[in-house]
Amino acid sequence: MKKVFSLLLFFTLCAPTEYLVQIRNPSGHIIGEYYKDTRWLGLKETPNWKDLSSFSRLEVLEFNAGDLNSLQDIPELPRLRYIQLDSAEIKDLSPLRRFPKLDSLILNRTETNDKIMLTYPNWNQLTRLELAYTNVSNLNFLGPGCSLRHLHLKDTKVSDLGPLANCTKLTELYLRGTKVKDLSPLYGITGLIHLQTAGSEVSNEEIRKIRTVLPYLKIMPGLRKILDSETGAD
Repeated sequence: MKKVFSLLLFFTLCAPTEYLVQIRNPSGHIIGEYYKDTRWLGLKETPNWKDLSSFSRLEVLEFNAGDLNSLQDIPELPRLRYIQLDSAEIKDLSPLRRFPKLDSLILNRTETNDKIMLTYPNWNQLTRLELAYTNVSNLNFLGPGCSLRHLHLKDTKVSDLGPLANCTKLTELYLRGTKVKDLSPLYGITGLIHLQTAGSEVSNEEIRKIRTVLPYLKIMPGLRKILDSETGAD
């Protein structure tokens, strides 16, 4: 990531000034100048939404969203596919409908809860969703047609994985610190290759069962638990 940022900075500094667009924070202070055809923006502060409207080719947007409380004025970015909103205090996700190509949504450490999740209707178009350290307690928003491949639920209140039976394309699932006990909803997800259960309420027996059904599944650190049980260490 550092190399990518360095290259982006180099090309930005070398670009003709007429192709550079200033980005300000909500207070009006300039936080950077970027080539208008850039596909990735990584910002240290929340940007002024109007300044982003010039970046019609933007695909990835990452920024420190600690002071962000609304997406209402976010401009239409037709190519945006990845947005990171870590630490934001937003209550309404519906403006994200403006991005028809959005497939990755990062909401870690936000105030997101079950009610807020219902404000966004296009969950089936996402392939990556990160909800670590949020107040989400159920996955009922994931219905038939779920396209998720990567799901992060670390330190959430989720206990029931039932809705994940709809997510047959899932390859990575992170359950660290959740209240999950039953892994049986995952039995039919044959493409699942990585499962993290550390700090969850998943028992050794549950790990043993899913390991039998999905023998190629990599379980960390559940694999250690299985090895201990097989050698009589537990």
